[in-house]
Amino acid sequence: MKKLPEKLLGYTKYKEIKHGVKQLVYESSNAEDFENRWAKFIEKYDLELNEWLYTLYEERRRWVPCYLKCHFWAGMSTTQRSEGMNAFFDGFMNSTTTLQQFVAQYDNALRSKAEKECEADFASTNTTLPSGSQSFIERQFQDEYTHAKFGEVQNELRCKMNCNIKSVEVHGCKAKYIVKEALIWKDQSADKFNEVIFDLMTKDIECTCRLFEFRGVLCRHNLIVLA
Repeated sequence: MKKLPEKLLGYTKYKEIKHGVKQLVYESSNAEDFENRWAKFIEKYDLELNEWLYTLYEERRRWVPCYLKCHFWAGMSTTQRSEGMNAFFDGFMNSTTTLQQFVAQYDNALRSKAEKECEADFASTNTTLPSGSQSFIERQFQDEYTHAKFGEVQNELRCKMNCNIKSVEVHGCKAKYIVKEALIWKDQSADKFNEVIFDLMTKDIECTCRLFEFRGVLCRHNLIVLA
């Protein structure tokens, strides 16, 4: 999320507004939800004439997660890409590294990265992570995914226990499921609802959380429908 300019917003409102922006950005499930939350937020703090926030809103499709979840980003946000780059060079260079040293160490970093990837591929090909259940779905992912990605699938399978189907509507060849997920937010229970669409003919499935589109992993909401 882009950093809020404290000087433009004023010190007294800065902390509260920053928390409000963070909440509506990361908790909005879709574009319509974000639009409604943003309108209420702007009205609440009387920020209609704030030029910086207006510019931020105009660029919302470039940085707000709910607009990006339909595209595959391997689950990486802007900050994660930056952190990933720092980790990539960690141990090979620092603030005192000269330009000549940088060129040599860059090659060393690339070589080390390639070796680790080869080792991970070898481990995924020649070893098998144990299944945590008797699910045929889990076994399919166990055969097809790398260890790291299979670990993400297993996490979704574990979290499936916090979900239950609240309602089902069938229209033609498509079924719409409303899935309730029990969460804990600030030490209090908080329920979240997601909509899952399942095509009875093609067997295609999609969820409003867009985890599969964003990370390449079936979400807990899809899994409970498929179970």
